[in-house]
Amino acid sequence: MKRKHLIMACTVLVVVAGVYALGRWSAMPASPLATATGGKPAQAADAPARAAATSPVRTRKGSPLPPPTTPLGTTFADLQARANAGDADAARRLVHDLDRCNRQRAAEWNNAGTTNALLERKTEGMNAAQLRTYQALLDAMDVRQQTAGRNRELCAGVDDKMLDTLVANIAQAARLGDADARACYLGQGPLYNVRSLLEHPGVLQSYRRDASAMIESGLAAGDWRVVDLLQRAYEPGAQGLLAGMLGPDPAQHYRYLKLYRLGAEPHRASQLDRQIAAVTANLSPEQIYEADRWAQTALKDDFTGASTTATPQGWEACTF
Repeated sequence: MKRKHLIMACTVLVVVAGVYALGRWSAMPASPLATATGGKPAQAADAPARAAATSPVRTRKGSPLPPPTTPLGTTFADLQARANAGDADAARRLVHDLDRCNRQRAAEWNNAGTTNALLERKTEGMNAAQLRTYQALLDAMDVRQQTAGRNRELCAGVDDKMLDTLVANIAQAARLGDADARACYLGQGPLYNVRSLLEHPGVLQSYRRDASAMIESGLAAGDWRVVDLLQRAYEPGAQGLLAGMLGPDPAQHYRYLKLYRLGAEPHRASQLDRQIAAVTANLSPEQIYEADRWAQTALKDDFTGASTTATPQGWEACTF
C-alpha cells in the first residue's frame, strides 16, 4: 500500500492541573448571586494582556474583524487593543486564535513520534479489515496534516510573549460576556496555562474577584455550564481552583445539583436522583426546602432547555 507522507496525528494537549490551597482566603458567602463583585475590571493582575497592546485601536468597536486566515502575528496588537477597549468580538477572536496557536505547538511536538510509528508500521500480513482500518487512519492523519498546515499559517509570527497573554485574554472575553470563555475561566482559570501562572502569580487574586462576577452573570444568562461547575465545586472533597475558592458547602452543592436535575435529560435523571438522595441525607428539612424553592424559581426565571445537553458527561470547560 502506498503510504502518504504525513506529519500530524491526533491533537493531544495535556493541561496541567493542581489544587491550590486557597482556604486561607475568606470563604465566599453562601449565595454567589448575593455576593458577586459586580465585574469590576481587573488591573494589575491583567497587566500581561494590557501591556501586549503595542499600538492604538485602528478600527472602531464592532467593525469587521480581519479575515480568519490572517496570521495572528500581524493582527495581535490590533485585536489586543480592541479587546482591551471592550470589543467582545475581538476578544473572542483573540482567545480562539491564541488557543489554536498554543495547542498547535504542543501538537506538533507530541505527535511526531506517533505519526512516524504509524507510517513505519508494516502492512504485510494484514487482512482486508485491518488494511481498511489502517487506510482510514492514514486518511484521518492526512486531514489533520492539512489542518496543521492552516494552523502554522495562522500562527506565523506568534511568539511566547503573545501566548503568555492567553489566560488574561480568556478573562477579558469572559468579562465581556463570552460564554465559552466564562466556562473556561471558571473551570480552570490561571491553571489553564501553568507556566504563565508561575510568572504572574497575582492572577490568582484576580481570579477570586472576577469569578464571583462571572458566576452571577452566568446564572443570570441561564448558563447550565456554570450550574454544573458550581454543583461540582461545592461538593465536599472537590478539587480544583473554583472548589478551593468557594470551599465545601453541602447545602450549596445540593442547591445547584437540584437546579441541574430540574433541567436534566431523561436518560440522566436516575443517576442524578441517586446523587440527590445521598446529599439530602446529610441536610436538614429546612435546608432542603430552601434549596428546592430557590432551584424552582431560578429554573422558571432564567433557565431554558436541558442542562445535560449543554454539559454531557465528560465535557471540558475549555473547548475553543
